[in-house]
Amino acid sequence: MEQESSLADLVRMRLDGDVAGLCRATRSEVLDVRLSATTFLGGSTDSPEAVETLLTCLRRGPRSQAADALGKLREHRAVPGLLRMLAASRAAHEQLEKPAVDALVAIGGPQVVRGLVELCGQLATGRGYWTVRVLDALAALRAPEAVTPLLAALWAYLPGRAEHVVRTLGAIGDPRATSALLVLAHTPAPDSHVRRAAVTALHALPDIDWPTAHPWPSAETLLHAPQRDPDPETARLATALLARTEDGRNHLWDVLRRASRSPHDPECPPHAVAAVCARVAEEPDVFAVPDPDEYHALLRHHLRESKAPTVRRTAAQALSAYAGAAASGALLEALADAHIGDTVADLAARLPDPPLQGLLGLLTGAGRTVAQRRGAARALGATGHPVAASAVLSALAEAAAPTAVRTAVIDALGALRLLEAAAPLAALAEDEEQPGTVRARAVRSLGLIGAPHTLPVVLACARSPHEAVRARAVAALGAFPVAEAARALGEIVTYSTGPHDTAPSSTPAEPHDTAPGTTPAEPHDTPELARAALHALHRIGAPALPVLVALADGVDDLSEDLADRLVAALAAHPGAEATAALVRLAAAPEPPWDAGRVKPGAGRLSTLRPAREAASLALTERGTPDCLTPLTSLLGPDSWSGAQEAAVRALLEIGTGEAHEHVLAYCRRAEHFYDWHVEAVNAIAEARGVGLGPWAGRDLTRRADPSDRP
Repeated sequence: MEQESSLADLVRMRLDGDVAGLCRATRSEVLDVRLSATTFLGGSTDSPEAVETLLTCLRRGPRSQAADALGKLREHRAVPGLLRMLAASRAAHEQLEKPAVDALVAIGGPQVVRGLVELCGQLATGRGYWTVRVLDALAALRAPEAVTPLLAALWAYLPGRAEHVVRTLGAIGDPRATSALLVLAHTPAPDSHVRRAAVTALHALPDIDWPTAHPWPSAETLLHAPQRDPDPETARLATALLARTEDGRNHLWDVLRRASRSPHDPECPPHAVAAVCARVAEEPDVFAVPDPDEYHALLRHHLRESKAPTVRRTAAQALSAYAGAAASGALLEALADAHIGDTVADLAARLPDPPLQGLLGLLTGAGRTVAQRRGAARALGATGHPVAASAVLSALAEAAAPTAVRTAVIDALGALRLLEAAAPLAALAEDEEQPGTVRARAVRSLGLIGAPHTLPVVLACARSPHEAVRARAVAALGAFPVAEAARALGEIVTYSTGPHDTAPSSTPAEPHDTAPGTTPAEPHDTPELARAALHALHRIGAPALPVLVALADGVDDLSEDLADRLVAALAAHPGAEATAALVRLAAAPEPPWDAGRVKPGAGRLSTLRPAREAASLALTERGTPDCLTPLTSLLGPDSWSGAQEAAVRALLEIGTGEAHEHVLAYCRRAEHFYDWHVEAVNAIAEARGVGLGPWAGRDLTRRADPSDRP
């Protein structure tokens, strides 16, 4: 009796290009050998023996693996069997619809389309997953032959389950579906998702097929209802469709016109008006007309008079985009609107010719409201103009100004990155008699400016008892790429995640002395501080690496989101030290079964080790020769499969002979193959020029020589 093949034998067969051996292995009594051999045959080329074996497996054998392999081979002879498998899975419980559909889509062609179209009649009675798979296949193939049967199936699905059929029609993009989609878009349905799907499908039609030749009523008329649909996305898409034609654009202007005369007109609700303004802002050239004065006046009216802040905000955006410099007067006036002041200020700053004098007058003139001064400061900061910088810096000295104005001035100085402002901002930040909001904004601006001599002030603020000041300071430390800032941030992470009812935990570096009159961060807000600190360490770059490496040793005390941030910060460093830290994280064993039995505050926040997966994914991007040794260490028996897969993929990326040998040695001793084991062996065989077919093992550069033919 022939000796039973093993997984190691499969590796040898693939490296030798032994198609016959792999075909025999598909009949092995060992399940893993049988499945993996079938998967290996999916990499064959021009091998009739492999195809015949896979067709046999499709009928009786590892059917899922055979379907995947035949799909990779684009083998058209497999189509009838795959269609039978898909049809049978409708009532079976083998869950074979996914591999069957994936293979059919990969093969493609008229035969596949015809077979799937024949299944459309069974959609209404099919199981959920089966139905979705068939529809997804038709969508992926973009088969126009499916439009008529899908339209017939659509009515069987109404009113409650038509969404997926509608999406499929939209993916196919055939204009014959337009009328049905317009009717669905126009008619209210119990499920609002159907209307949105219909409008989305219409929006996906090629521009050349729009406007549709719908006889009556016109497409524009049928889109009036979805344009005022309460769902914002539906209204947005319907507005975009109407904007494609002159009649549609006239209707959109009429929506603004009617709303200006009657704000409570049910045909022109505020969200529909906002959708029109947003579309004008996105495509001002589409709405261009020879004499736009009336339209400018409409937008100015809604900017001034609308009761809905959303309408006023989008009207400001539309006026800025549509009228350009002519919008400056209305925008300056709108700065008095506290609800939309930030948006208006940003729009005014982005005008082709920003109204600097008008903004300066609003900031420094007598009798201006807080909203006007605040908006003017923001706009001046966004312009970046030297005149604006001088005026804003002068306004900083106005200690009697309202807090809202002072904070806007401080923010503007940060936006301007004005080095001359660093000293007065530092004085504000460390003045404990100032309001906490002022100090917090001053620290933030110091971080934006990044003047080195202000680091001690920012460090002191990071230990402030005031929550807002402390949070802004921690974020600002990311602008100072020095070891001192990194050490302070490391202490914040350590304190934030360590036990607070026991002795202080060890820190990743020597602690700073606490400044007089300050206290460490309070436990109640430390998770937010830890997130900000890790983000800042990410920004600091190389000086933060020693701190990040030390923090990695205590990663089990971090929650999942903090662990992900720590790994991301480590992954940004390309050197061997960061790689070694990622390897340690990826290789961490599973926690003991009783890991969850810890007292509150005694260390670990989770019974899992979430950093393992994040570190493993990060290692796949480190395919450089200097990472060979640490990556190889992950292939030992104590590492979990996710880390091993990451190491294998990274070693394949390195691509040297030594790296390949490590991968092969690992695969030969594996007790179970996943698909990525097969992919790895295939990649190495292909790198060595070994195929699976008549030319297996021969010099690939000589395939065209007739004398080489068997």
